Amino acid sequence: MVPEFISFTEKFCTGCTQCVRACPTKAIRVHNNKAVFLEELCIGCGECIRVCQEGAVSSSVAPIEPFLKNKLNAAIVSPVLYAQFPGFTPADVLTGLKQMGFDHAIDLSYYIEMFQYAADEVVAENQKKHHYPWPLISPICPVVIRLMVLNYPNLLNHILPLKRPVTLLGGELRKKLSEEHGVAEEDVVLHHITPCHSKVVPDCSGLMNELGFVDQAVGINRIYPELLACMEQLKEKELNLFPNEHFSFVPSTRGPLWGMSGGEIAGMRTDGVIAVSGLKETRAYLEKIEMGLFGEIQYIEFRACAEGCLGGPLTAIDRYMAKSTVQKFIKMFGIGRRLPREKIRQLYDKGWFLSELEPAALIDIYDSTKNALTIDEMKQIEKLITRIHGNDCAACGAPDCRTFAEDVVRGEASLTDCFKMR
Repeated sequence: MVPEFISFTEKFCTGCTQCVRACPTKAIRVHNNKAVFLEELCIGCGECIRVCQEGAVSSSVAPIEPFLKNKLNAAIVSPVLYAQFPGFTPADVLTGLKQMGFDHAIDLSYYIEMFQYAADEVVAENQKKHHYPWPLISPICPVVIRLMVLNYPNLLNHILPLKRPVTLLGGELRKKLSEEHGVAEEDVVLHHITPCHSKVVPDCSGLMNELGFVDQAVGINRIYPELLACMEQLKEKELNLFPNEHFSFVPSTRGPLWGMSGGEIAGMRTDGVIAVSGLKETRAYLEKIEMGLFGEIQYIEFRACAEGCLGGPLTAIDRYMAKSTVQKFIKMFGIGRRLPREKIRQLYDKGWFLSELEPAALIDIYDSTKNALTIDEMKQIEKLITRIHGNDCAACGAPDCRTFAEDVVRGEASLTDCFKMR
């Protein structure tokens, strides 16, 4: 079952077709001046949310569950959260989460650095053994992976076969906290605080092992007001001489920088790398890779959101303000490595970083419910396109003339929906 990432409020929809034009996988139609959502084609990119001027489209997120008594609640923090609070340090943010009621607030910097090291190793090995085609593609952005599954399945073998940092941490954290506090593992509740709405929707954890160990994902914008209030209270307290005593925060910019476009490759030693952000740019580059270009590039960091995860749908402040905050962190902490190479290498040799899910298996997640077109139906589509001879105006409610012709042949639209054919 494909999760529904988007909710439509019909009474606000004016049938303007802006969302239809913006959707990269043609998952929206407009019938009778109201948007119709084809959830089996949705990749959770949020482009329809960004372009809707009427507020008719919103993220379909799970409600925030209250803390349960007799449970140990731990927050796994997306580094993007730090960038939402200009004037505060990451340690302040983690302390604020404790003030909110979390028993633990865990920074991802260690695991981000581990991932970057492992990515370097895969690239170096591929130069010698050629297990994967160039360029290798980052597995980090779930929207990009879903886009590839639907529109560029021939490129799935380019995906770097590594677990994401959240998965690396989540696989060990529950057991560690259980042993540390003397509680059962089922009494440890893991909350992932994220800027990405494609991670807070139920039933989507199967994607590349994403969030397989997390109990609840929470949007940054949902906790922002309460967290800000807690942090404002911290300003009135005296300087804590041991600010990181109870947190796993690494004094490095690798965490905060990770959320910005180019932050993933900034921590890698590989030279042949580029970063691409924004859905339009991502699609253009994937098409070029499909054409055989960029074979000289070894690794590409793709992010569906402009400016990277700092532009995620569930962030709380302007992405350029957030970027400015990250740049200040760079001056404060630097981006040097903090973990011993030989220790990470031991884990790498044991296969600890490798994803258990083959990229090609992702196709099963988007197994289309539509029947394949016959040769006769494809001929009918070509004839209709010739008759319509349109300019992809979307007035029919479909994103382009070819999609409209296919809908007509499938019996999902009427030819008279096209004003030229009435």
